[in-house]
Amino acid sequence: MKQACRSGADLQENRPQRPQQTWAWLILAFAAINVIFLGGKRRAFGVFVAQLHVEFNQTITLAELNWIGDSYAAFGYMTTTLSTSIILAYGRRFQLFQLLGTLAILLACVTSAFVPNPHWLFLTHTLFHGIGSSLILSVVGLVVNEHFDKQHPYHILATTLVSGGSIASILFVQLYAYLIEVYNWRNAFLILGVIYFFVTLTGSCFFTKREDLPPYANDKKCLGAIWDVERDKVPYLVLWFFDRIMTSIVTYGMLLNLADYVRRREASLTKSSHLTLLFASGEASTYAIAAVIAVLTKNLLKNRLKYILSSTTFVMSCSLIYWEVVASNETLSYFLAYLSGFCMGPSITFLFPAGEEMTMLPGHLAYPFSLAGMGVGMALSPSVTAMIAERYEYRYFFVIQGFLMFFKFLALLTAIIMQRLAARSAAGVGGHKYELVKQLDLPMPDEVEPGTAVAAADALRERGSSINSSTRNY
Repeated sequence: MKQACRSGADLQENRPQRPQQTWAWLILAFAAINVIFLGGKRRAFGVFVAQLHVEFNQTITLAELNWIGDSYAAFGYMTTTLSTSIILAYGRRFQLFQLLGTLAILLACVTSAFVPNPHWLFLTHTLFHGIGSSLILSVVGLVVNEHFDKQHPYHILATTLVSGGSIASILFVQLYAYLIEVYNWRNAFLILGVIYFFVTLTGSCFFTKREDLPPYANDKKCLGAIWDVERDKVPYLVLWFFDRIMTSIVTYGMLLNLADYVRRREASLTKSSHLTLLFASGEASTYAIAAVIAVLTKNLLKNRLKYILSSTTFVMSCSLIYWEVVASNETLSYFLAYLSGFCMGPSITFLFPAGEEMTMLPGHLAYPFSLAGMGVGMALSPSVTAMIAERYEYRYFFVIQGFLMFFKFLALLTAIIMQRLAARSAAGVGGHKYELVKQLDLPMPDEVEPGTAVAAADALRERGSSINSSTRNY
């Protein structure tokens, strides 16, 4: 009887309290808002590129403008692993690092408004905004992963929401075009600086760590943990990193150049942004659909994301190649812009949960690793997209993007085949060990996810020494 009472008390103690649950959802809401605003700027910066290319056509190339648009996000993405390690080392002081990121972004926008020419944006925008983005994205990834870990029933929903920069593109593309046309691009930077300051400042108020979690800075720093990953996971990391590079090259190649592509024959900047808006709307549609599915079904998408990504990637590859053929048809171009964005959407929307699924790493490692791959792709994108677009006046632009997506499809397909082969192999080994564990009446490892043979085999390998020891005693 006493034991039953103790068990009931333990359950009551371990059950999350309602105020804590409410606070966790507030954290998720503001984390999503922060990511949406940061992602909206990355996706809408092509409007700045189109305007600066017209205004400074004699002094700066399209490729250089693309690097300005890409480099701040690339710098931020590639340094998230370092930022995450620093945040963990200093006791997960999320509110402090969020505030530092907020001030860095404000400084970037204010100084960018007063540069004598666009080349100075490599300093003011790339460096300052890159530091701010890195800190905020790292804080968001860590705080959401703490409050909505893999055991949480809404883990897929939470990680999807904080991968949702695409949803803001619908608003931001037109907003940027309006601000630049009405107030000029310098004043647009100042206005955006004020907006971003108040939006990102919310994180300093709400992003608190879970006090019931012990410090995990010593054994889970990103830089060390990724280098120490098991050898059998390295091929998955390489393939996923390549996938992220291809995803980023094509995504930002389209977003940063579609407005300039139309601007060559269209005087209005707002009308020039229509293709960019349609591409971004396609991305945003998948974000909305994924959020609804995650709310209604919780774990329906779990362990199925790789199939969604591979199928949509193949469709996008075909649509981009076809777009090259029918580029002169305005109606088909509008349709293909939306379709391409819709097919790219899952690769962006599911960046966090798909990274966990494809790399088999925990979220606080998989997320910055995925962002680093995206950052490398952003750095490479101008040389693969803008330079070709400028040299050949957008001839072969879409077909090249299509072939890059096909390479991405091959990487995903290879990873899927490898995982299935590993699962079959692990099923045999794991099944034998499971029977042995049952015979010896040993506890099963807690980290095994139901139905995941690869994870089961990994966990059983870690317990192999104890099993062998028990076998000898037996």
